[in-house]
Amino acid sequence: MTFRVEDSFPAAKAFLHMPALRIPSGWRVGWNVLCSEMEDDLTGIGGSTLYNATNEVRRFNIDIAFQPEFDPEGYFHLTVVYCPWPRSERGRRIKDQPLSFLDGQVVHSFETRSYRQLIQELEHWIARCSVWEIEGN
Repeated sequence: MTFRVEDSFPAAKAFLHMPALRIPSGWRVGWNVLCSEMEDDLTGIGGSTLYNATNEVRRFNIDIAFQPEFDPEGYFHLTVVYCPWPRSERGRRIKDQPLSFLDGQVVHSFETRSYRQLIQELEHWIARCSVWEIEGN
């Protein structure tokens, strides 16, 4: 029998406790340290971002942080940001500029201590932002 690294990956700790998220095509997950163990224990959760995903076509970014960091009394914070199209003086879209969510519009913010509620909210907003079109031409 031949040992293959990919056969042992599902048992790796980093993979074992990841949530099974439903993410349609078009999303780029840049960071994901969400873990099902957070459901039972909020001790030691920190880092500026626990989850971050971007849908460039729809111009949305979803970010999850835990604040205050490393405080067992803290909360999960989910933020959905929309990046409007830059416009010319005549109001037409300027399409060849990179996305920047720094000046984006917060379209939704959610706070909870419940990991289950967080995952439900995350999946809802991933689905909504996959089809939502805020601006016309």
